[in-house]
Amino acid sequence: MVEEEALQARRREQWCQSSQTRIPDPDAAVRLIERVGMVTLFPASSEVPNLFHAYVGDPDAQTSSQWDSPSGHVYGWRWALGRREAAFYSVLVRGRPTWINWALFPAMLRLCGELRTPDELYDAGELSGDAYRIAQALDAAGGVLSTGDLRRQAGFPTGKSQRAAYLKAVDELDNRLLLAKVFSPDDDDMRHALVRVRYPEHAAAAEKMPRVDALDAFLTTYLPAAVYTVPAVLAKHLKVPEAEQRAGLDRLADAGRVTTLALPEQKGMCYLWEEG
Repeated sequence: MVEEEALQARRREQWCQSSQTRIPDPDAAVRLIERVGMVTLFPASSEVPNLFHAYVGDPDAQTSSQWDSPSGHVYGWRWALGRREAAFYSVLVRGRPTWINWALFPAMLRLCGELRTPDELYDAGELSGDAYRIAQALDAAGGVLSTGDLRRQAGFPTGKSQRAAYLKAVDELDNRLLLAKVFSPDDDDMRHALVRVRYPEHAAAAEKMPRVDALDAFLTTYLPAAVYTVPAVLAKHLKVPEAEQRAGLDRLADAGRVTTLALPEQKGMCYLWEEG
């Protein structure tokens, strides 16, 4: 128990979740994303850091729906970070808004995304007609579309039922990392783009990367700041097969870069980063 508490304290420090290490502004948020590789906007997983807890410096702080609260303050950082393209922004960890630094993005796209085109997915019966219409509209536009323009060009007119169908289709594309969220310099309306159109070099790098290399890139970026990981939880929240993730951790263990530690029964085995 004492060792587990010490590990949690080290993790809180690395993730800026203490009063001494908290981040005060978007510039510090960029540095955190660069260092840890992947950060959610708000709390989503015990295995992934988030900007809200890093801003308040307290891992137990609760979010609020009020604009004049720390939650509202951090929510506004989306535009500060997004307009400067500080990192890739979409949904990933448990389907929640996630920032991924550019160096790690190809690896995460390879591990958690879909590298087949929307045409291929639709022809294989793995993409709904509504999601395919959105992808076609973005492809035809050759760039970025605002929410309003995308709905019109993809054939989702105004109305409650059409809005629900549109959001469901966007979620389908988001969950495959086929869509990127893009921030306009002129207003606060979210834009959308196809990842392979907006970031062709990153998509090409992901296609060339073996999964084993992508997993190694993720783990060696993630673990130094995470201090340890509970693979069953992390695999579930990233939708990466647990057996694959454990195999990657075991390779690091064989190389002497991680060690294992038995946690209380409900948590199981964790892997500790040993370098540095």
